[in-house]
Amino acid sequence: MPDFSLPVARYRFAFRALTSIQFPAYAGSTWRGAFGHALRHTVCITREPDCRNCLLWRSCVYSQVFETPAGHEPLLQKVSAAPHPYIMQPLATSGRQYAPGESFVLHLTLLGAAIEHLPYLIHAMRQVGERGIGKGDGRYALEAVAQETVAGSDVWQTIHTPGGSLQALPGSVPLIPPLPEQVRVVLQTPLRLLQEGTPIRSGRFNFQLFMNTVMRRISLLHAYHAGVELPGDFKALSQQAAGVALHAVDLRWHEWSRYSNRQQNKVQMGGLVGSFALVGAGLEDFWPWLWLGQWVHAGKGAVMGMGEYALHGEGEENPLCPPAAKED
Repeated sequence: MPDFSLPVARYRFAFRALTSIQFPAYAGSTWRGAFGHALRHTVCITREPDCRNCLLWRSCVYSQVFETPAGHEPLLQKVSAAPHPYIMQPLATSGRQYAPGESFVLHLTLLGAAIEHLPYLIHAMRQVGERGIGKGDGRYALEAVAQETVAGSDVWQTIHTPGGSLQALPGSVPLIPPLPEQVRVVLQTPLRLLQEGTPIRSGRFNFQLFMNTVMRRISLLHAYHAGVELPGDFKALSQQAAGVALHAVDLRWHEWSRYSNRQQNKVQMGGLVGSFALVGAGLEDFWPWLWLGQWVHAGKGAVMGMGEYALHGEGEENPLCPPAAKED
């Protein structure tokens, strides 16, 4: 079993609308953009228009969290894009409209060294509310921040309220439970996988593509944000994954698009939703990766909440563990 050492910390931000707020059908891109602008404004002291020209680029909280520099270690020199150590889960707000006085929540996951930057991120979230978000730039107030006490426990503890101190808990590495006889993988938000630039739809989807994506993401997150190189013959694991069959496949394509300020155009972000089953025998080498992947998501747009999945045991309606944040 891989010696996973990437700490995970999940937070629940409780807000109260000050003005009317309307979120788009999928709010991940809206939250990500507003959060990035607020975080940069919060921590940037040089005001360089291009972070890559800044002397603080590789040590700044904004660049480490939101624009993680790639290829600055021997292990990672061939990596063109580093994974970012945060994940927003916007389902609770997607497609919703809130009247003044209504409450709503946003869940945020931090990984590895990014957990230490929580105070900056809380301040940035407060700034988003003051500047406005959604259609019409609706404003909100931060009411409280809660943290899951142990990864996957779904037990939450309030760690901050306005005017009070921050009593954050340390992150924790999810424990790997025994492998069930059969497991169903439920894709809860669109999973967008690309092969040579082409999106993978249900007809071309297979376990090898999925597992390669999960293992690569977890390995890079460890390297960049935990300073650990996970050992293993990933080429052999990939070849082994090619022999794992999918059962009871129920996948469909969900299309959506977001507006990119950088590209000044709409970007298609469609992906697969639904589920598929796996027989436990033959999954022993992949089970730890599959389990941890529930917390880090898979595929494109993970920081915006895409590629979220949960694992269910045979005949179970509820997940084996609740990595996905529940709405209150």
